[in-house]
Amino acid sequence: MKKNISLILGAALLAMAGAASAEEAAVGSHTFYLGLAHIDVNSKAAPLSGNKAFPAPGAQIRVGNATTTGFGYVYRMTDRLSGEVVLGIPPSHKIYGNGVLANAGQIAVVRQMPPTVFLNYHFKEVLPKLHPFVGVGLNYTYFEKKRSTPTGDAISGGPTRITLTNSWGPAAHAGFVVQYGRNWSLVGTMAYADVRSTMRSYTTTKDGVEELSTKINFRPVVTSLSLGYTF
Repeated sequence: MKKNISLILGAALLAMAGAASAEEAAVGSHTFYLGLAHIDVNSKAAPLSGNKAFPAPGAQIRVGNATTTGFGYVYRMTDRLSGEVVLGIPPSHKIYGNGVLANAGQIAVVRQMPPTVFLNYHFKEVLPKLHPFVGVGLNYTYFEKKRSTPTGDAISGGPTRITLTNSWGPAAHAGFVVQYGRNWSLVGTMAYADVRSTMRSYTTTKDGVEELSTKINFRPVVTSLSLGYTF
């Protein structure tokens, strides 16, 4: 995560070196932006439990990081306030064994769609051409792809189907805008969202269907760098 922060700050300094005179976005303006977003997942999950003898004490999972294309829209309501919708291409996260399953490797994959809305407060420029902002909002995470890997099937004891409950939670972010004249800008942000889900697996065995479950707190930190166009 420190590397991502350094990249964003470095890009901001380069942009400021060559940027034209900064102009604050006008009230009623619309901004669309497109860029890269890295999702640093710091997941925490309870030990697996269920109706079978498989889960030894400490059998857990962890969720891997992902990078995707992010985009969004900002509407400037007043000199200091804006509304924002954050979207992106749904990223896929690998799920690994953890605890006593740490040597199992990847056991599943999940793809998620996390649209988020923010109300932002924009500060006056603190450095030439640099306009910081903060925002609070609401995140909805929809898990649209859930699949066990062959390794996951083998550990579970047969073909396995996975489900994850969708999540609603608060979100917050902070960032900066470096303005290139009237239309173009560089936008960098760091965001956090409260994303929690119950994961269940259903394994078909010769003895019937066996179920396991765990509650996951994803604790994602998202850093992004985008190019914006305002009109």
